[in-house]
Amino acid sequence: MKIKALDCTLRDGAYVVNSNFDNVQNIIQALNSAKIDIIECGWLRNNLEGNVTYLTPNDYIFGIKNAALMFDYGKYNLDKLPNNSGNIDIIRISFYKKNLDEVFFAAEKVKTKGYKLFLQPSNIMEYSENEIIKLCKRANFTGANALYIVDSFGSMFPEDLAEIMPVFNETVNKDIELGFHSHNNIQLSFALAIQFINFMSERNIIIDSSLCGLGRGAGNTKTELLIEYLNKRYEKEYNTDIIWECINKNILPLYEKYNWEYTPARGLKGLRGIHPDKEL
Repeated sequence: MKIKALDCTLRDGAYVVNSNFDNVQNIIQALNSAKIDIIECGWLRNNLEGNVTYLTPNDYIFGIKNAALMFDYGKYNLDKLPNNSGNIDIIRISFYKKNLDEVFFAAEKVKTKGYKLFLQPSNIMEYSENEIIKLCKRANFTGANALYIVDSFGSMFPEDLAEIMPVFNETVNKDIELGFHSHNNIQLSFALAIQFINFMSERNIIIDSSLCGLGRGAGNTKTELLIEYLNKRYEKEYNTDIIWECINKNILPLYEKYNWEYTPARGLKGLRGIHPDKEL
């Protein structure tokens, strides 16, 4: 079993701060120095509009290894995607269930252009077991490098995850990494991540997290807690001091401007499976 930590502060956190990070370089350098396995540096968009976390694969990102960018299916023209030049290794595709049949044409393009392909099916809670099996088999056929369980709305309870994980584990080829991305609307994100790690003891896995949980809704699993746990429980060697220092310098000041903590409204949206941007 190999566990990787993927930090998505600059991508999921972009929702919260309107992509207006003024300290992107400091955050990336800190994550890289702390030996975070994968750093998601932002979004792919057709129109960049000057927002600092809307990037292209040709943007220079310090030559770090395992840098990632994400795009929402249907919101990025893949004809704009250059062949992999080494700046970005991983492209993540987020998509809804309604796009399941066509998203794999986009996935093939990403693979053809030399990138590692990570598939992020939004809101796995709305998939039936048969639909999950279909998803997994499509990922196998496409040769995805990673396939995720995504709790987009922070709706998942341990019992839900316990039902979903065996289907992924039994259906997805063993050479494909399984990932977990969750939101903290009902305050279970970190606990679910630990549950996922413990269940997938014989697979290579990836856990998504962000600094201070910075992300849409009530945020994500917190990077600082995840890597402290992995250091203690699995003898990983993340430099946690660098992460705590980065938080103090670059993330805590954002608390004065933005809010991504639990609120009753966010909790209720999670319980009811409502998109964080929709009204109750």
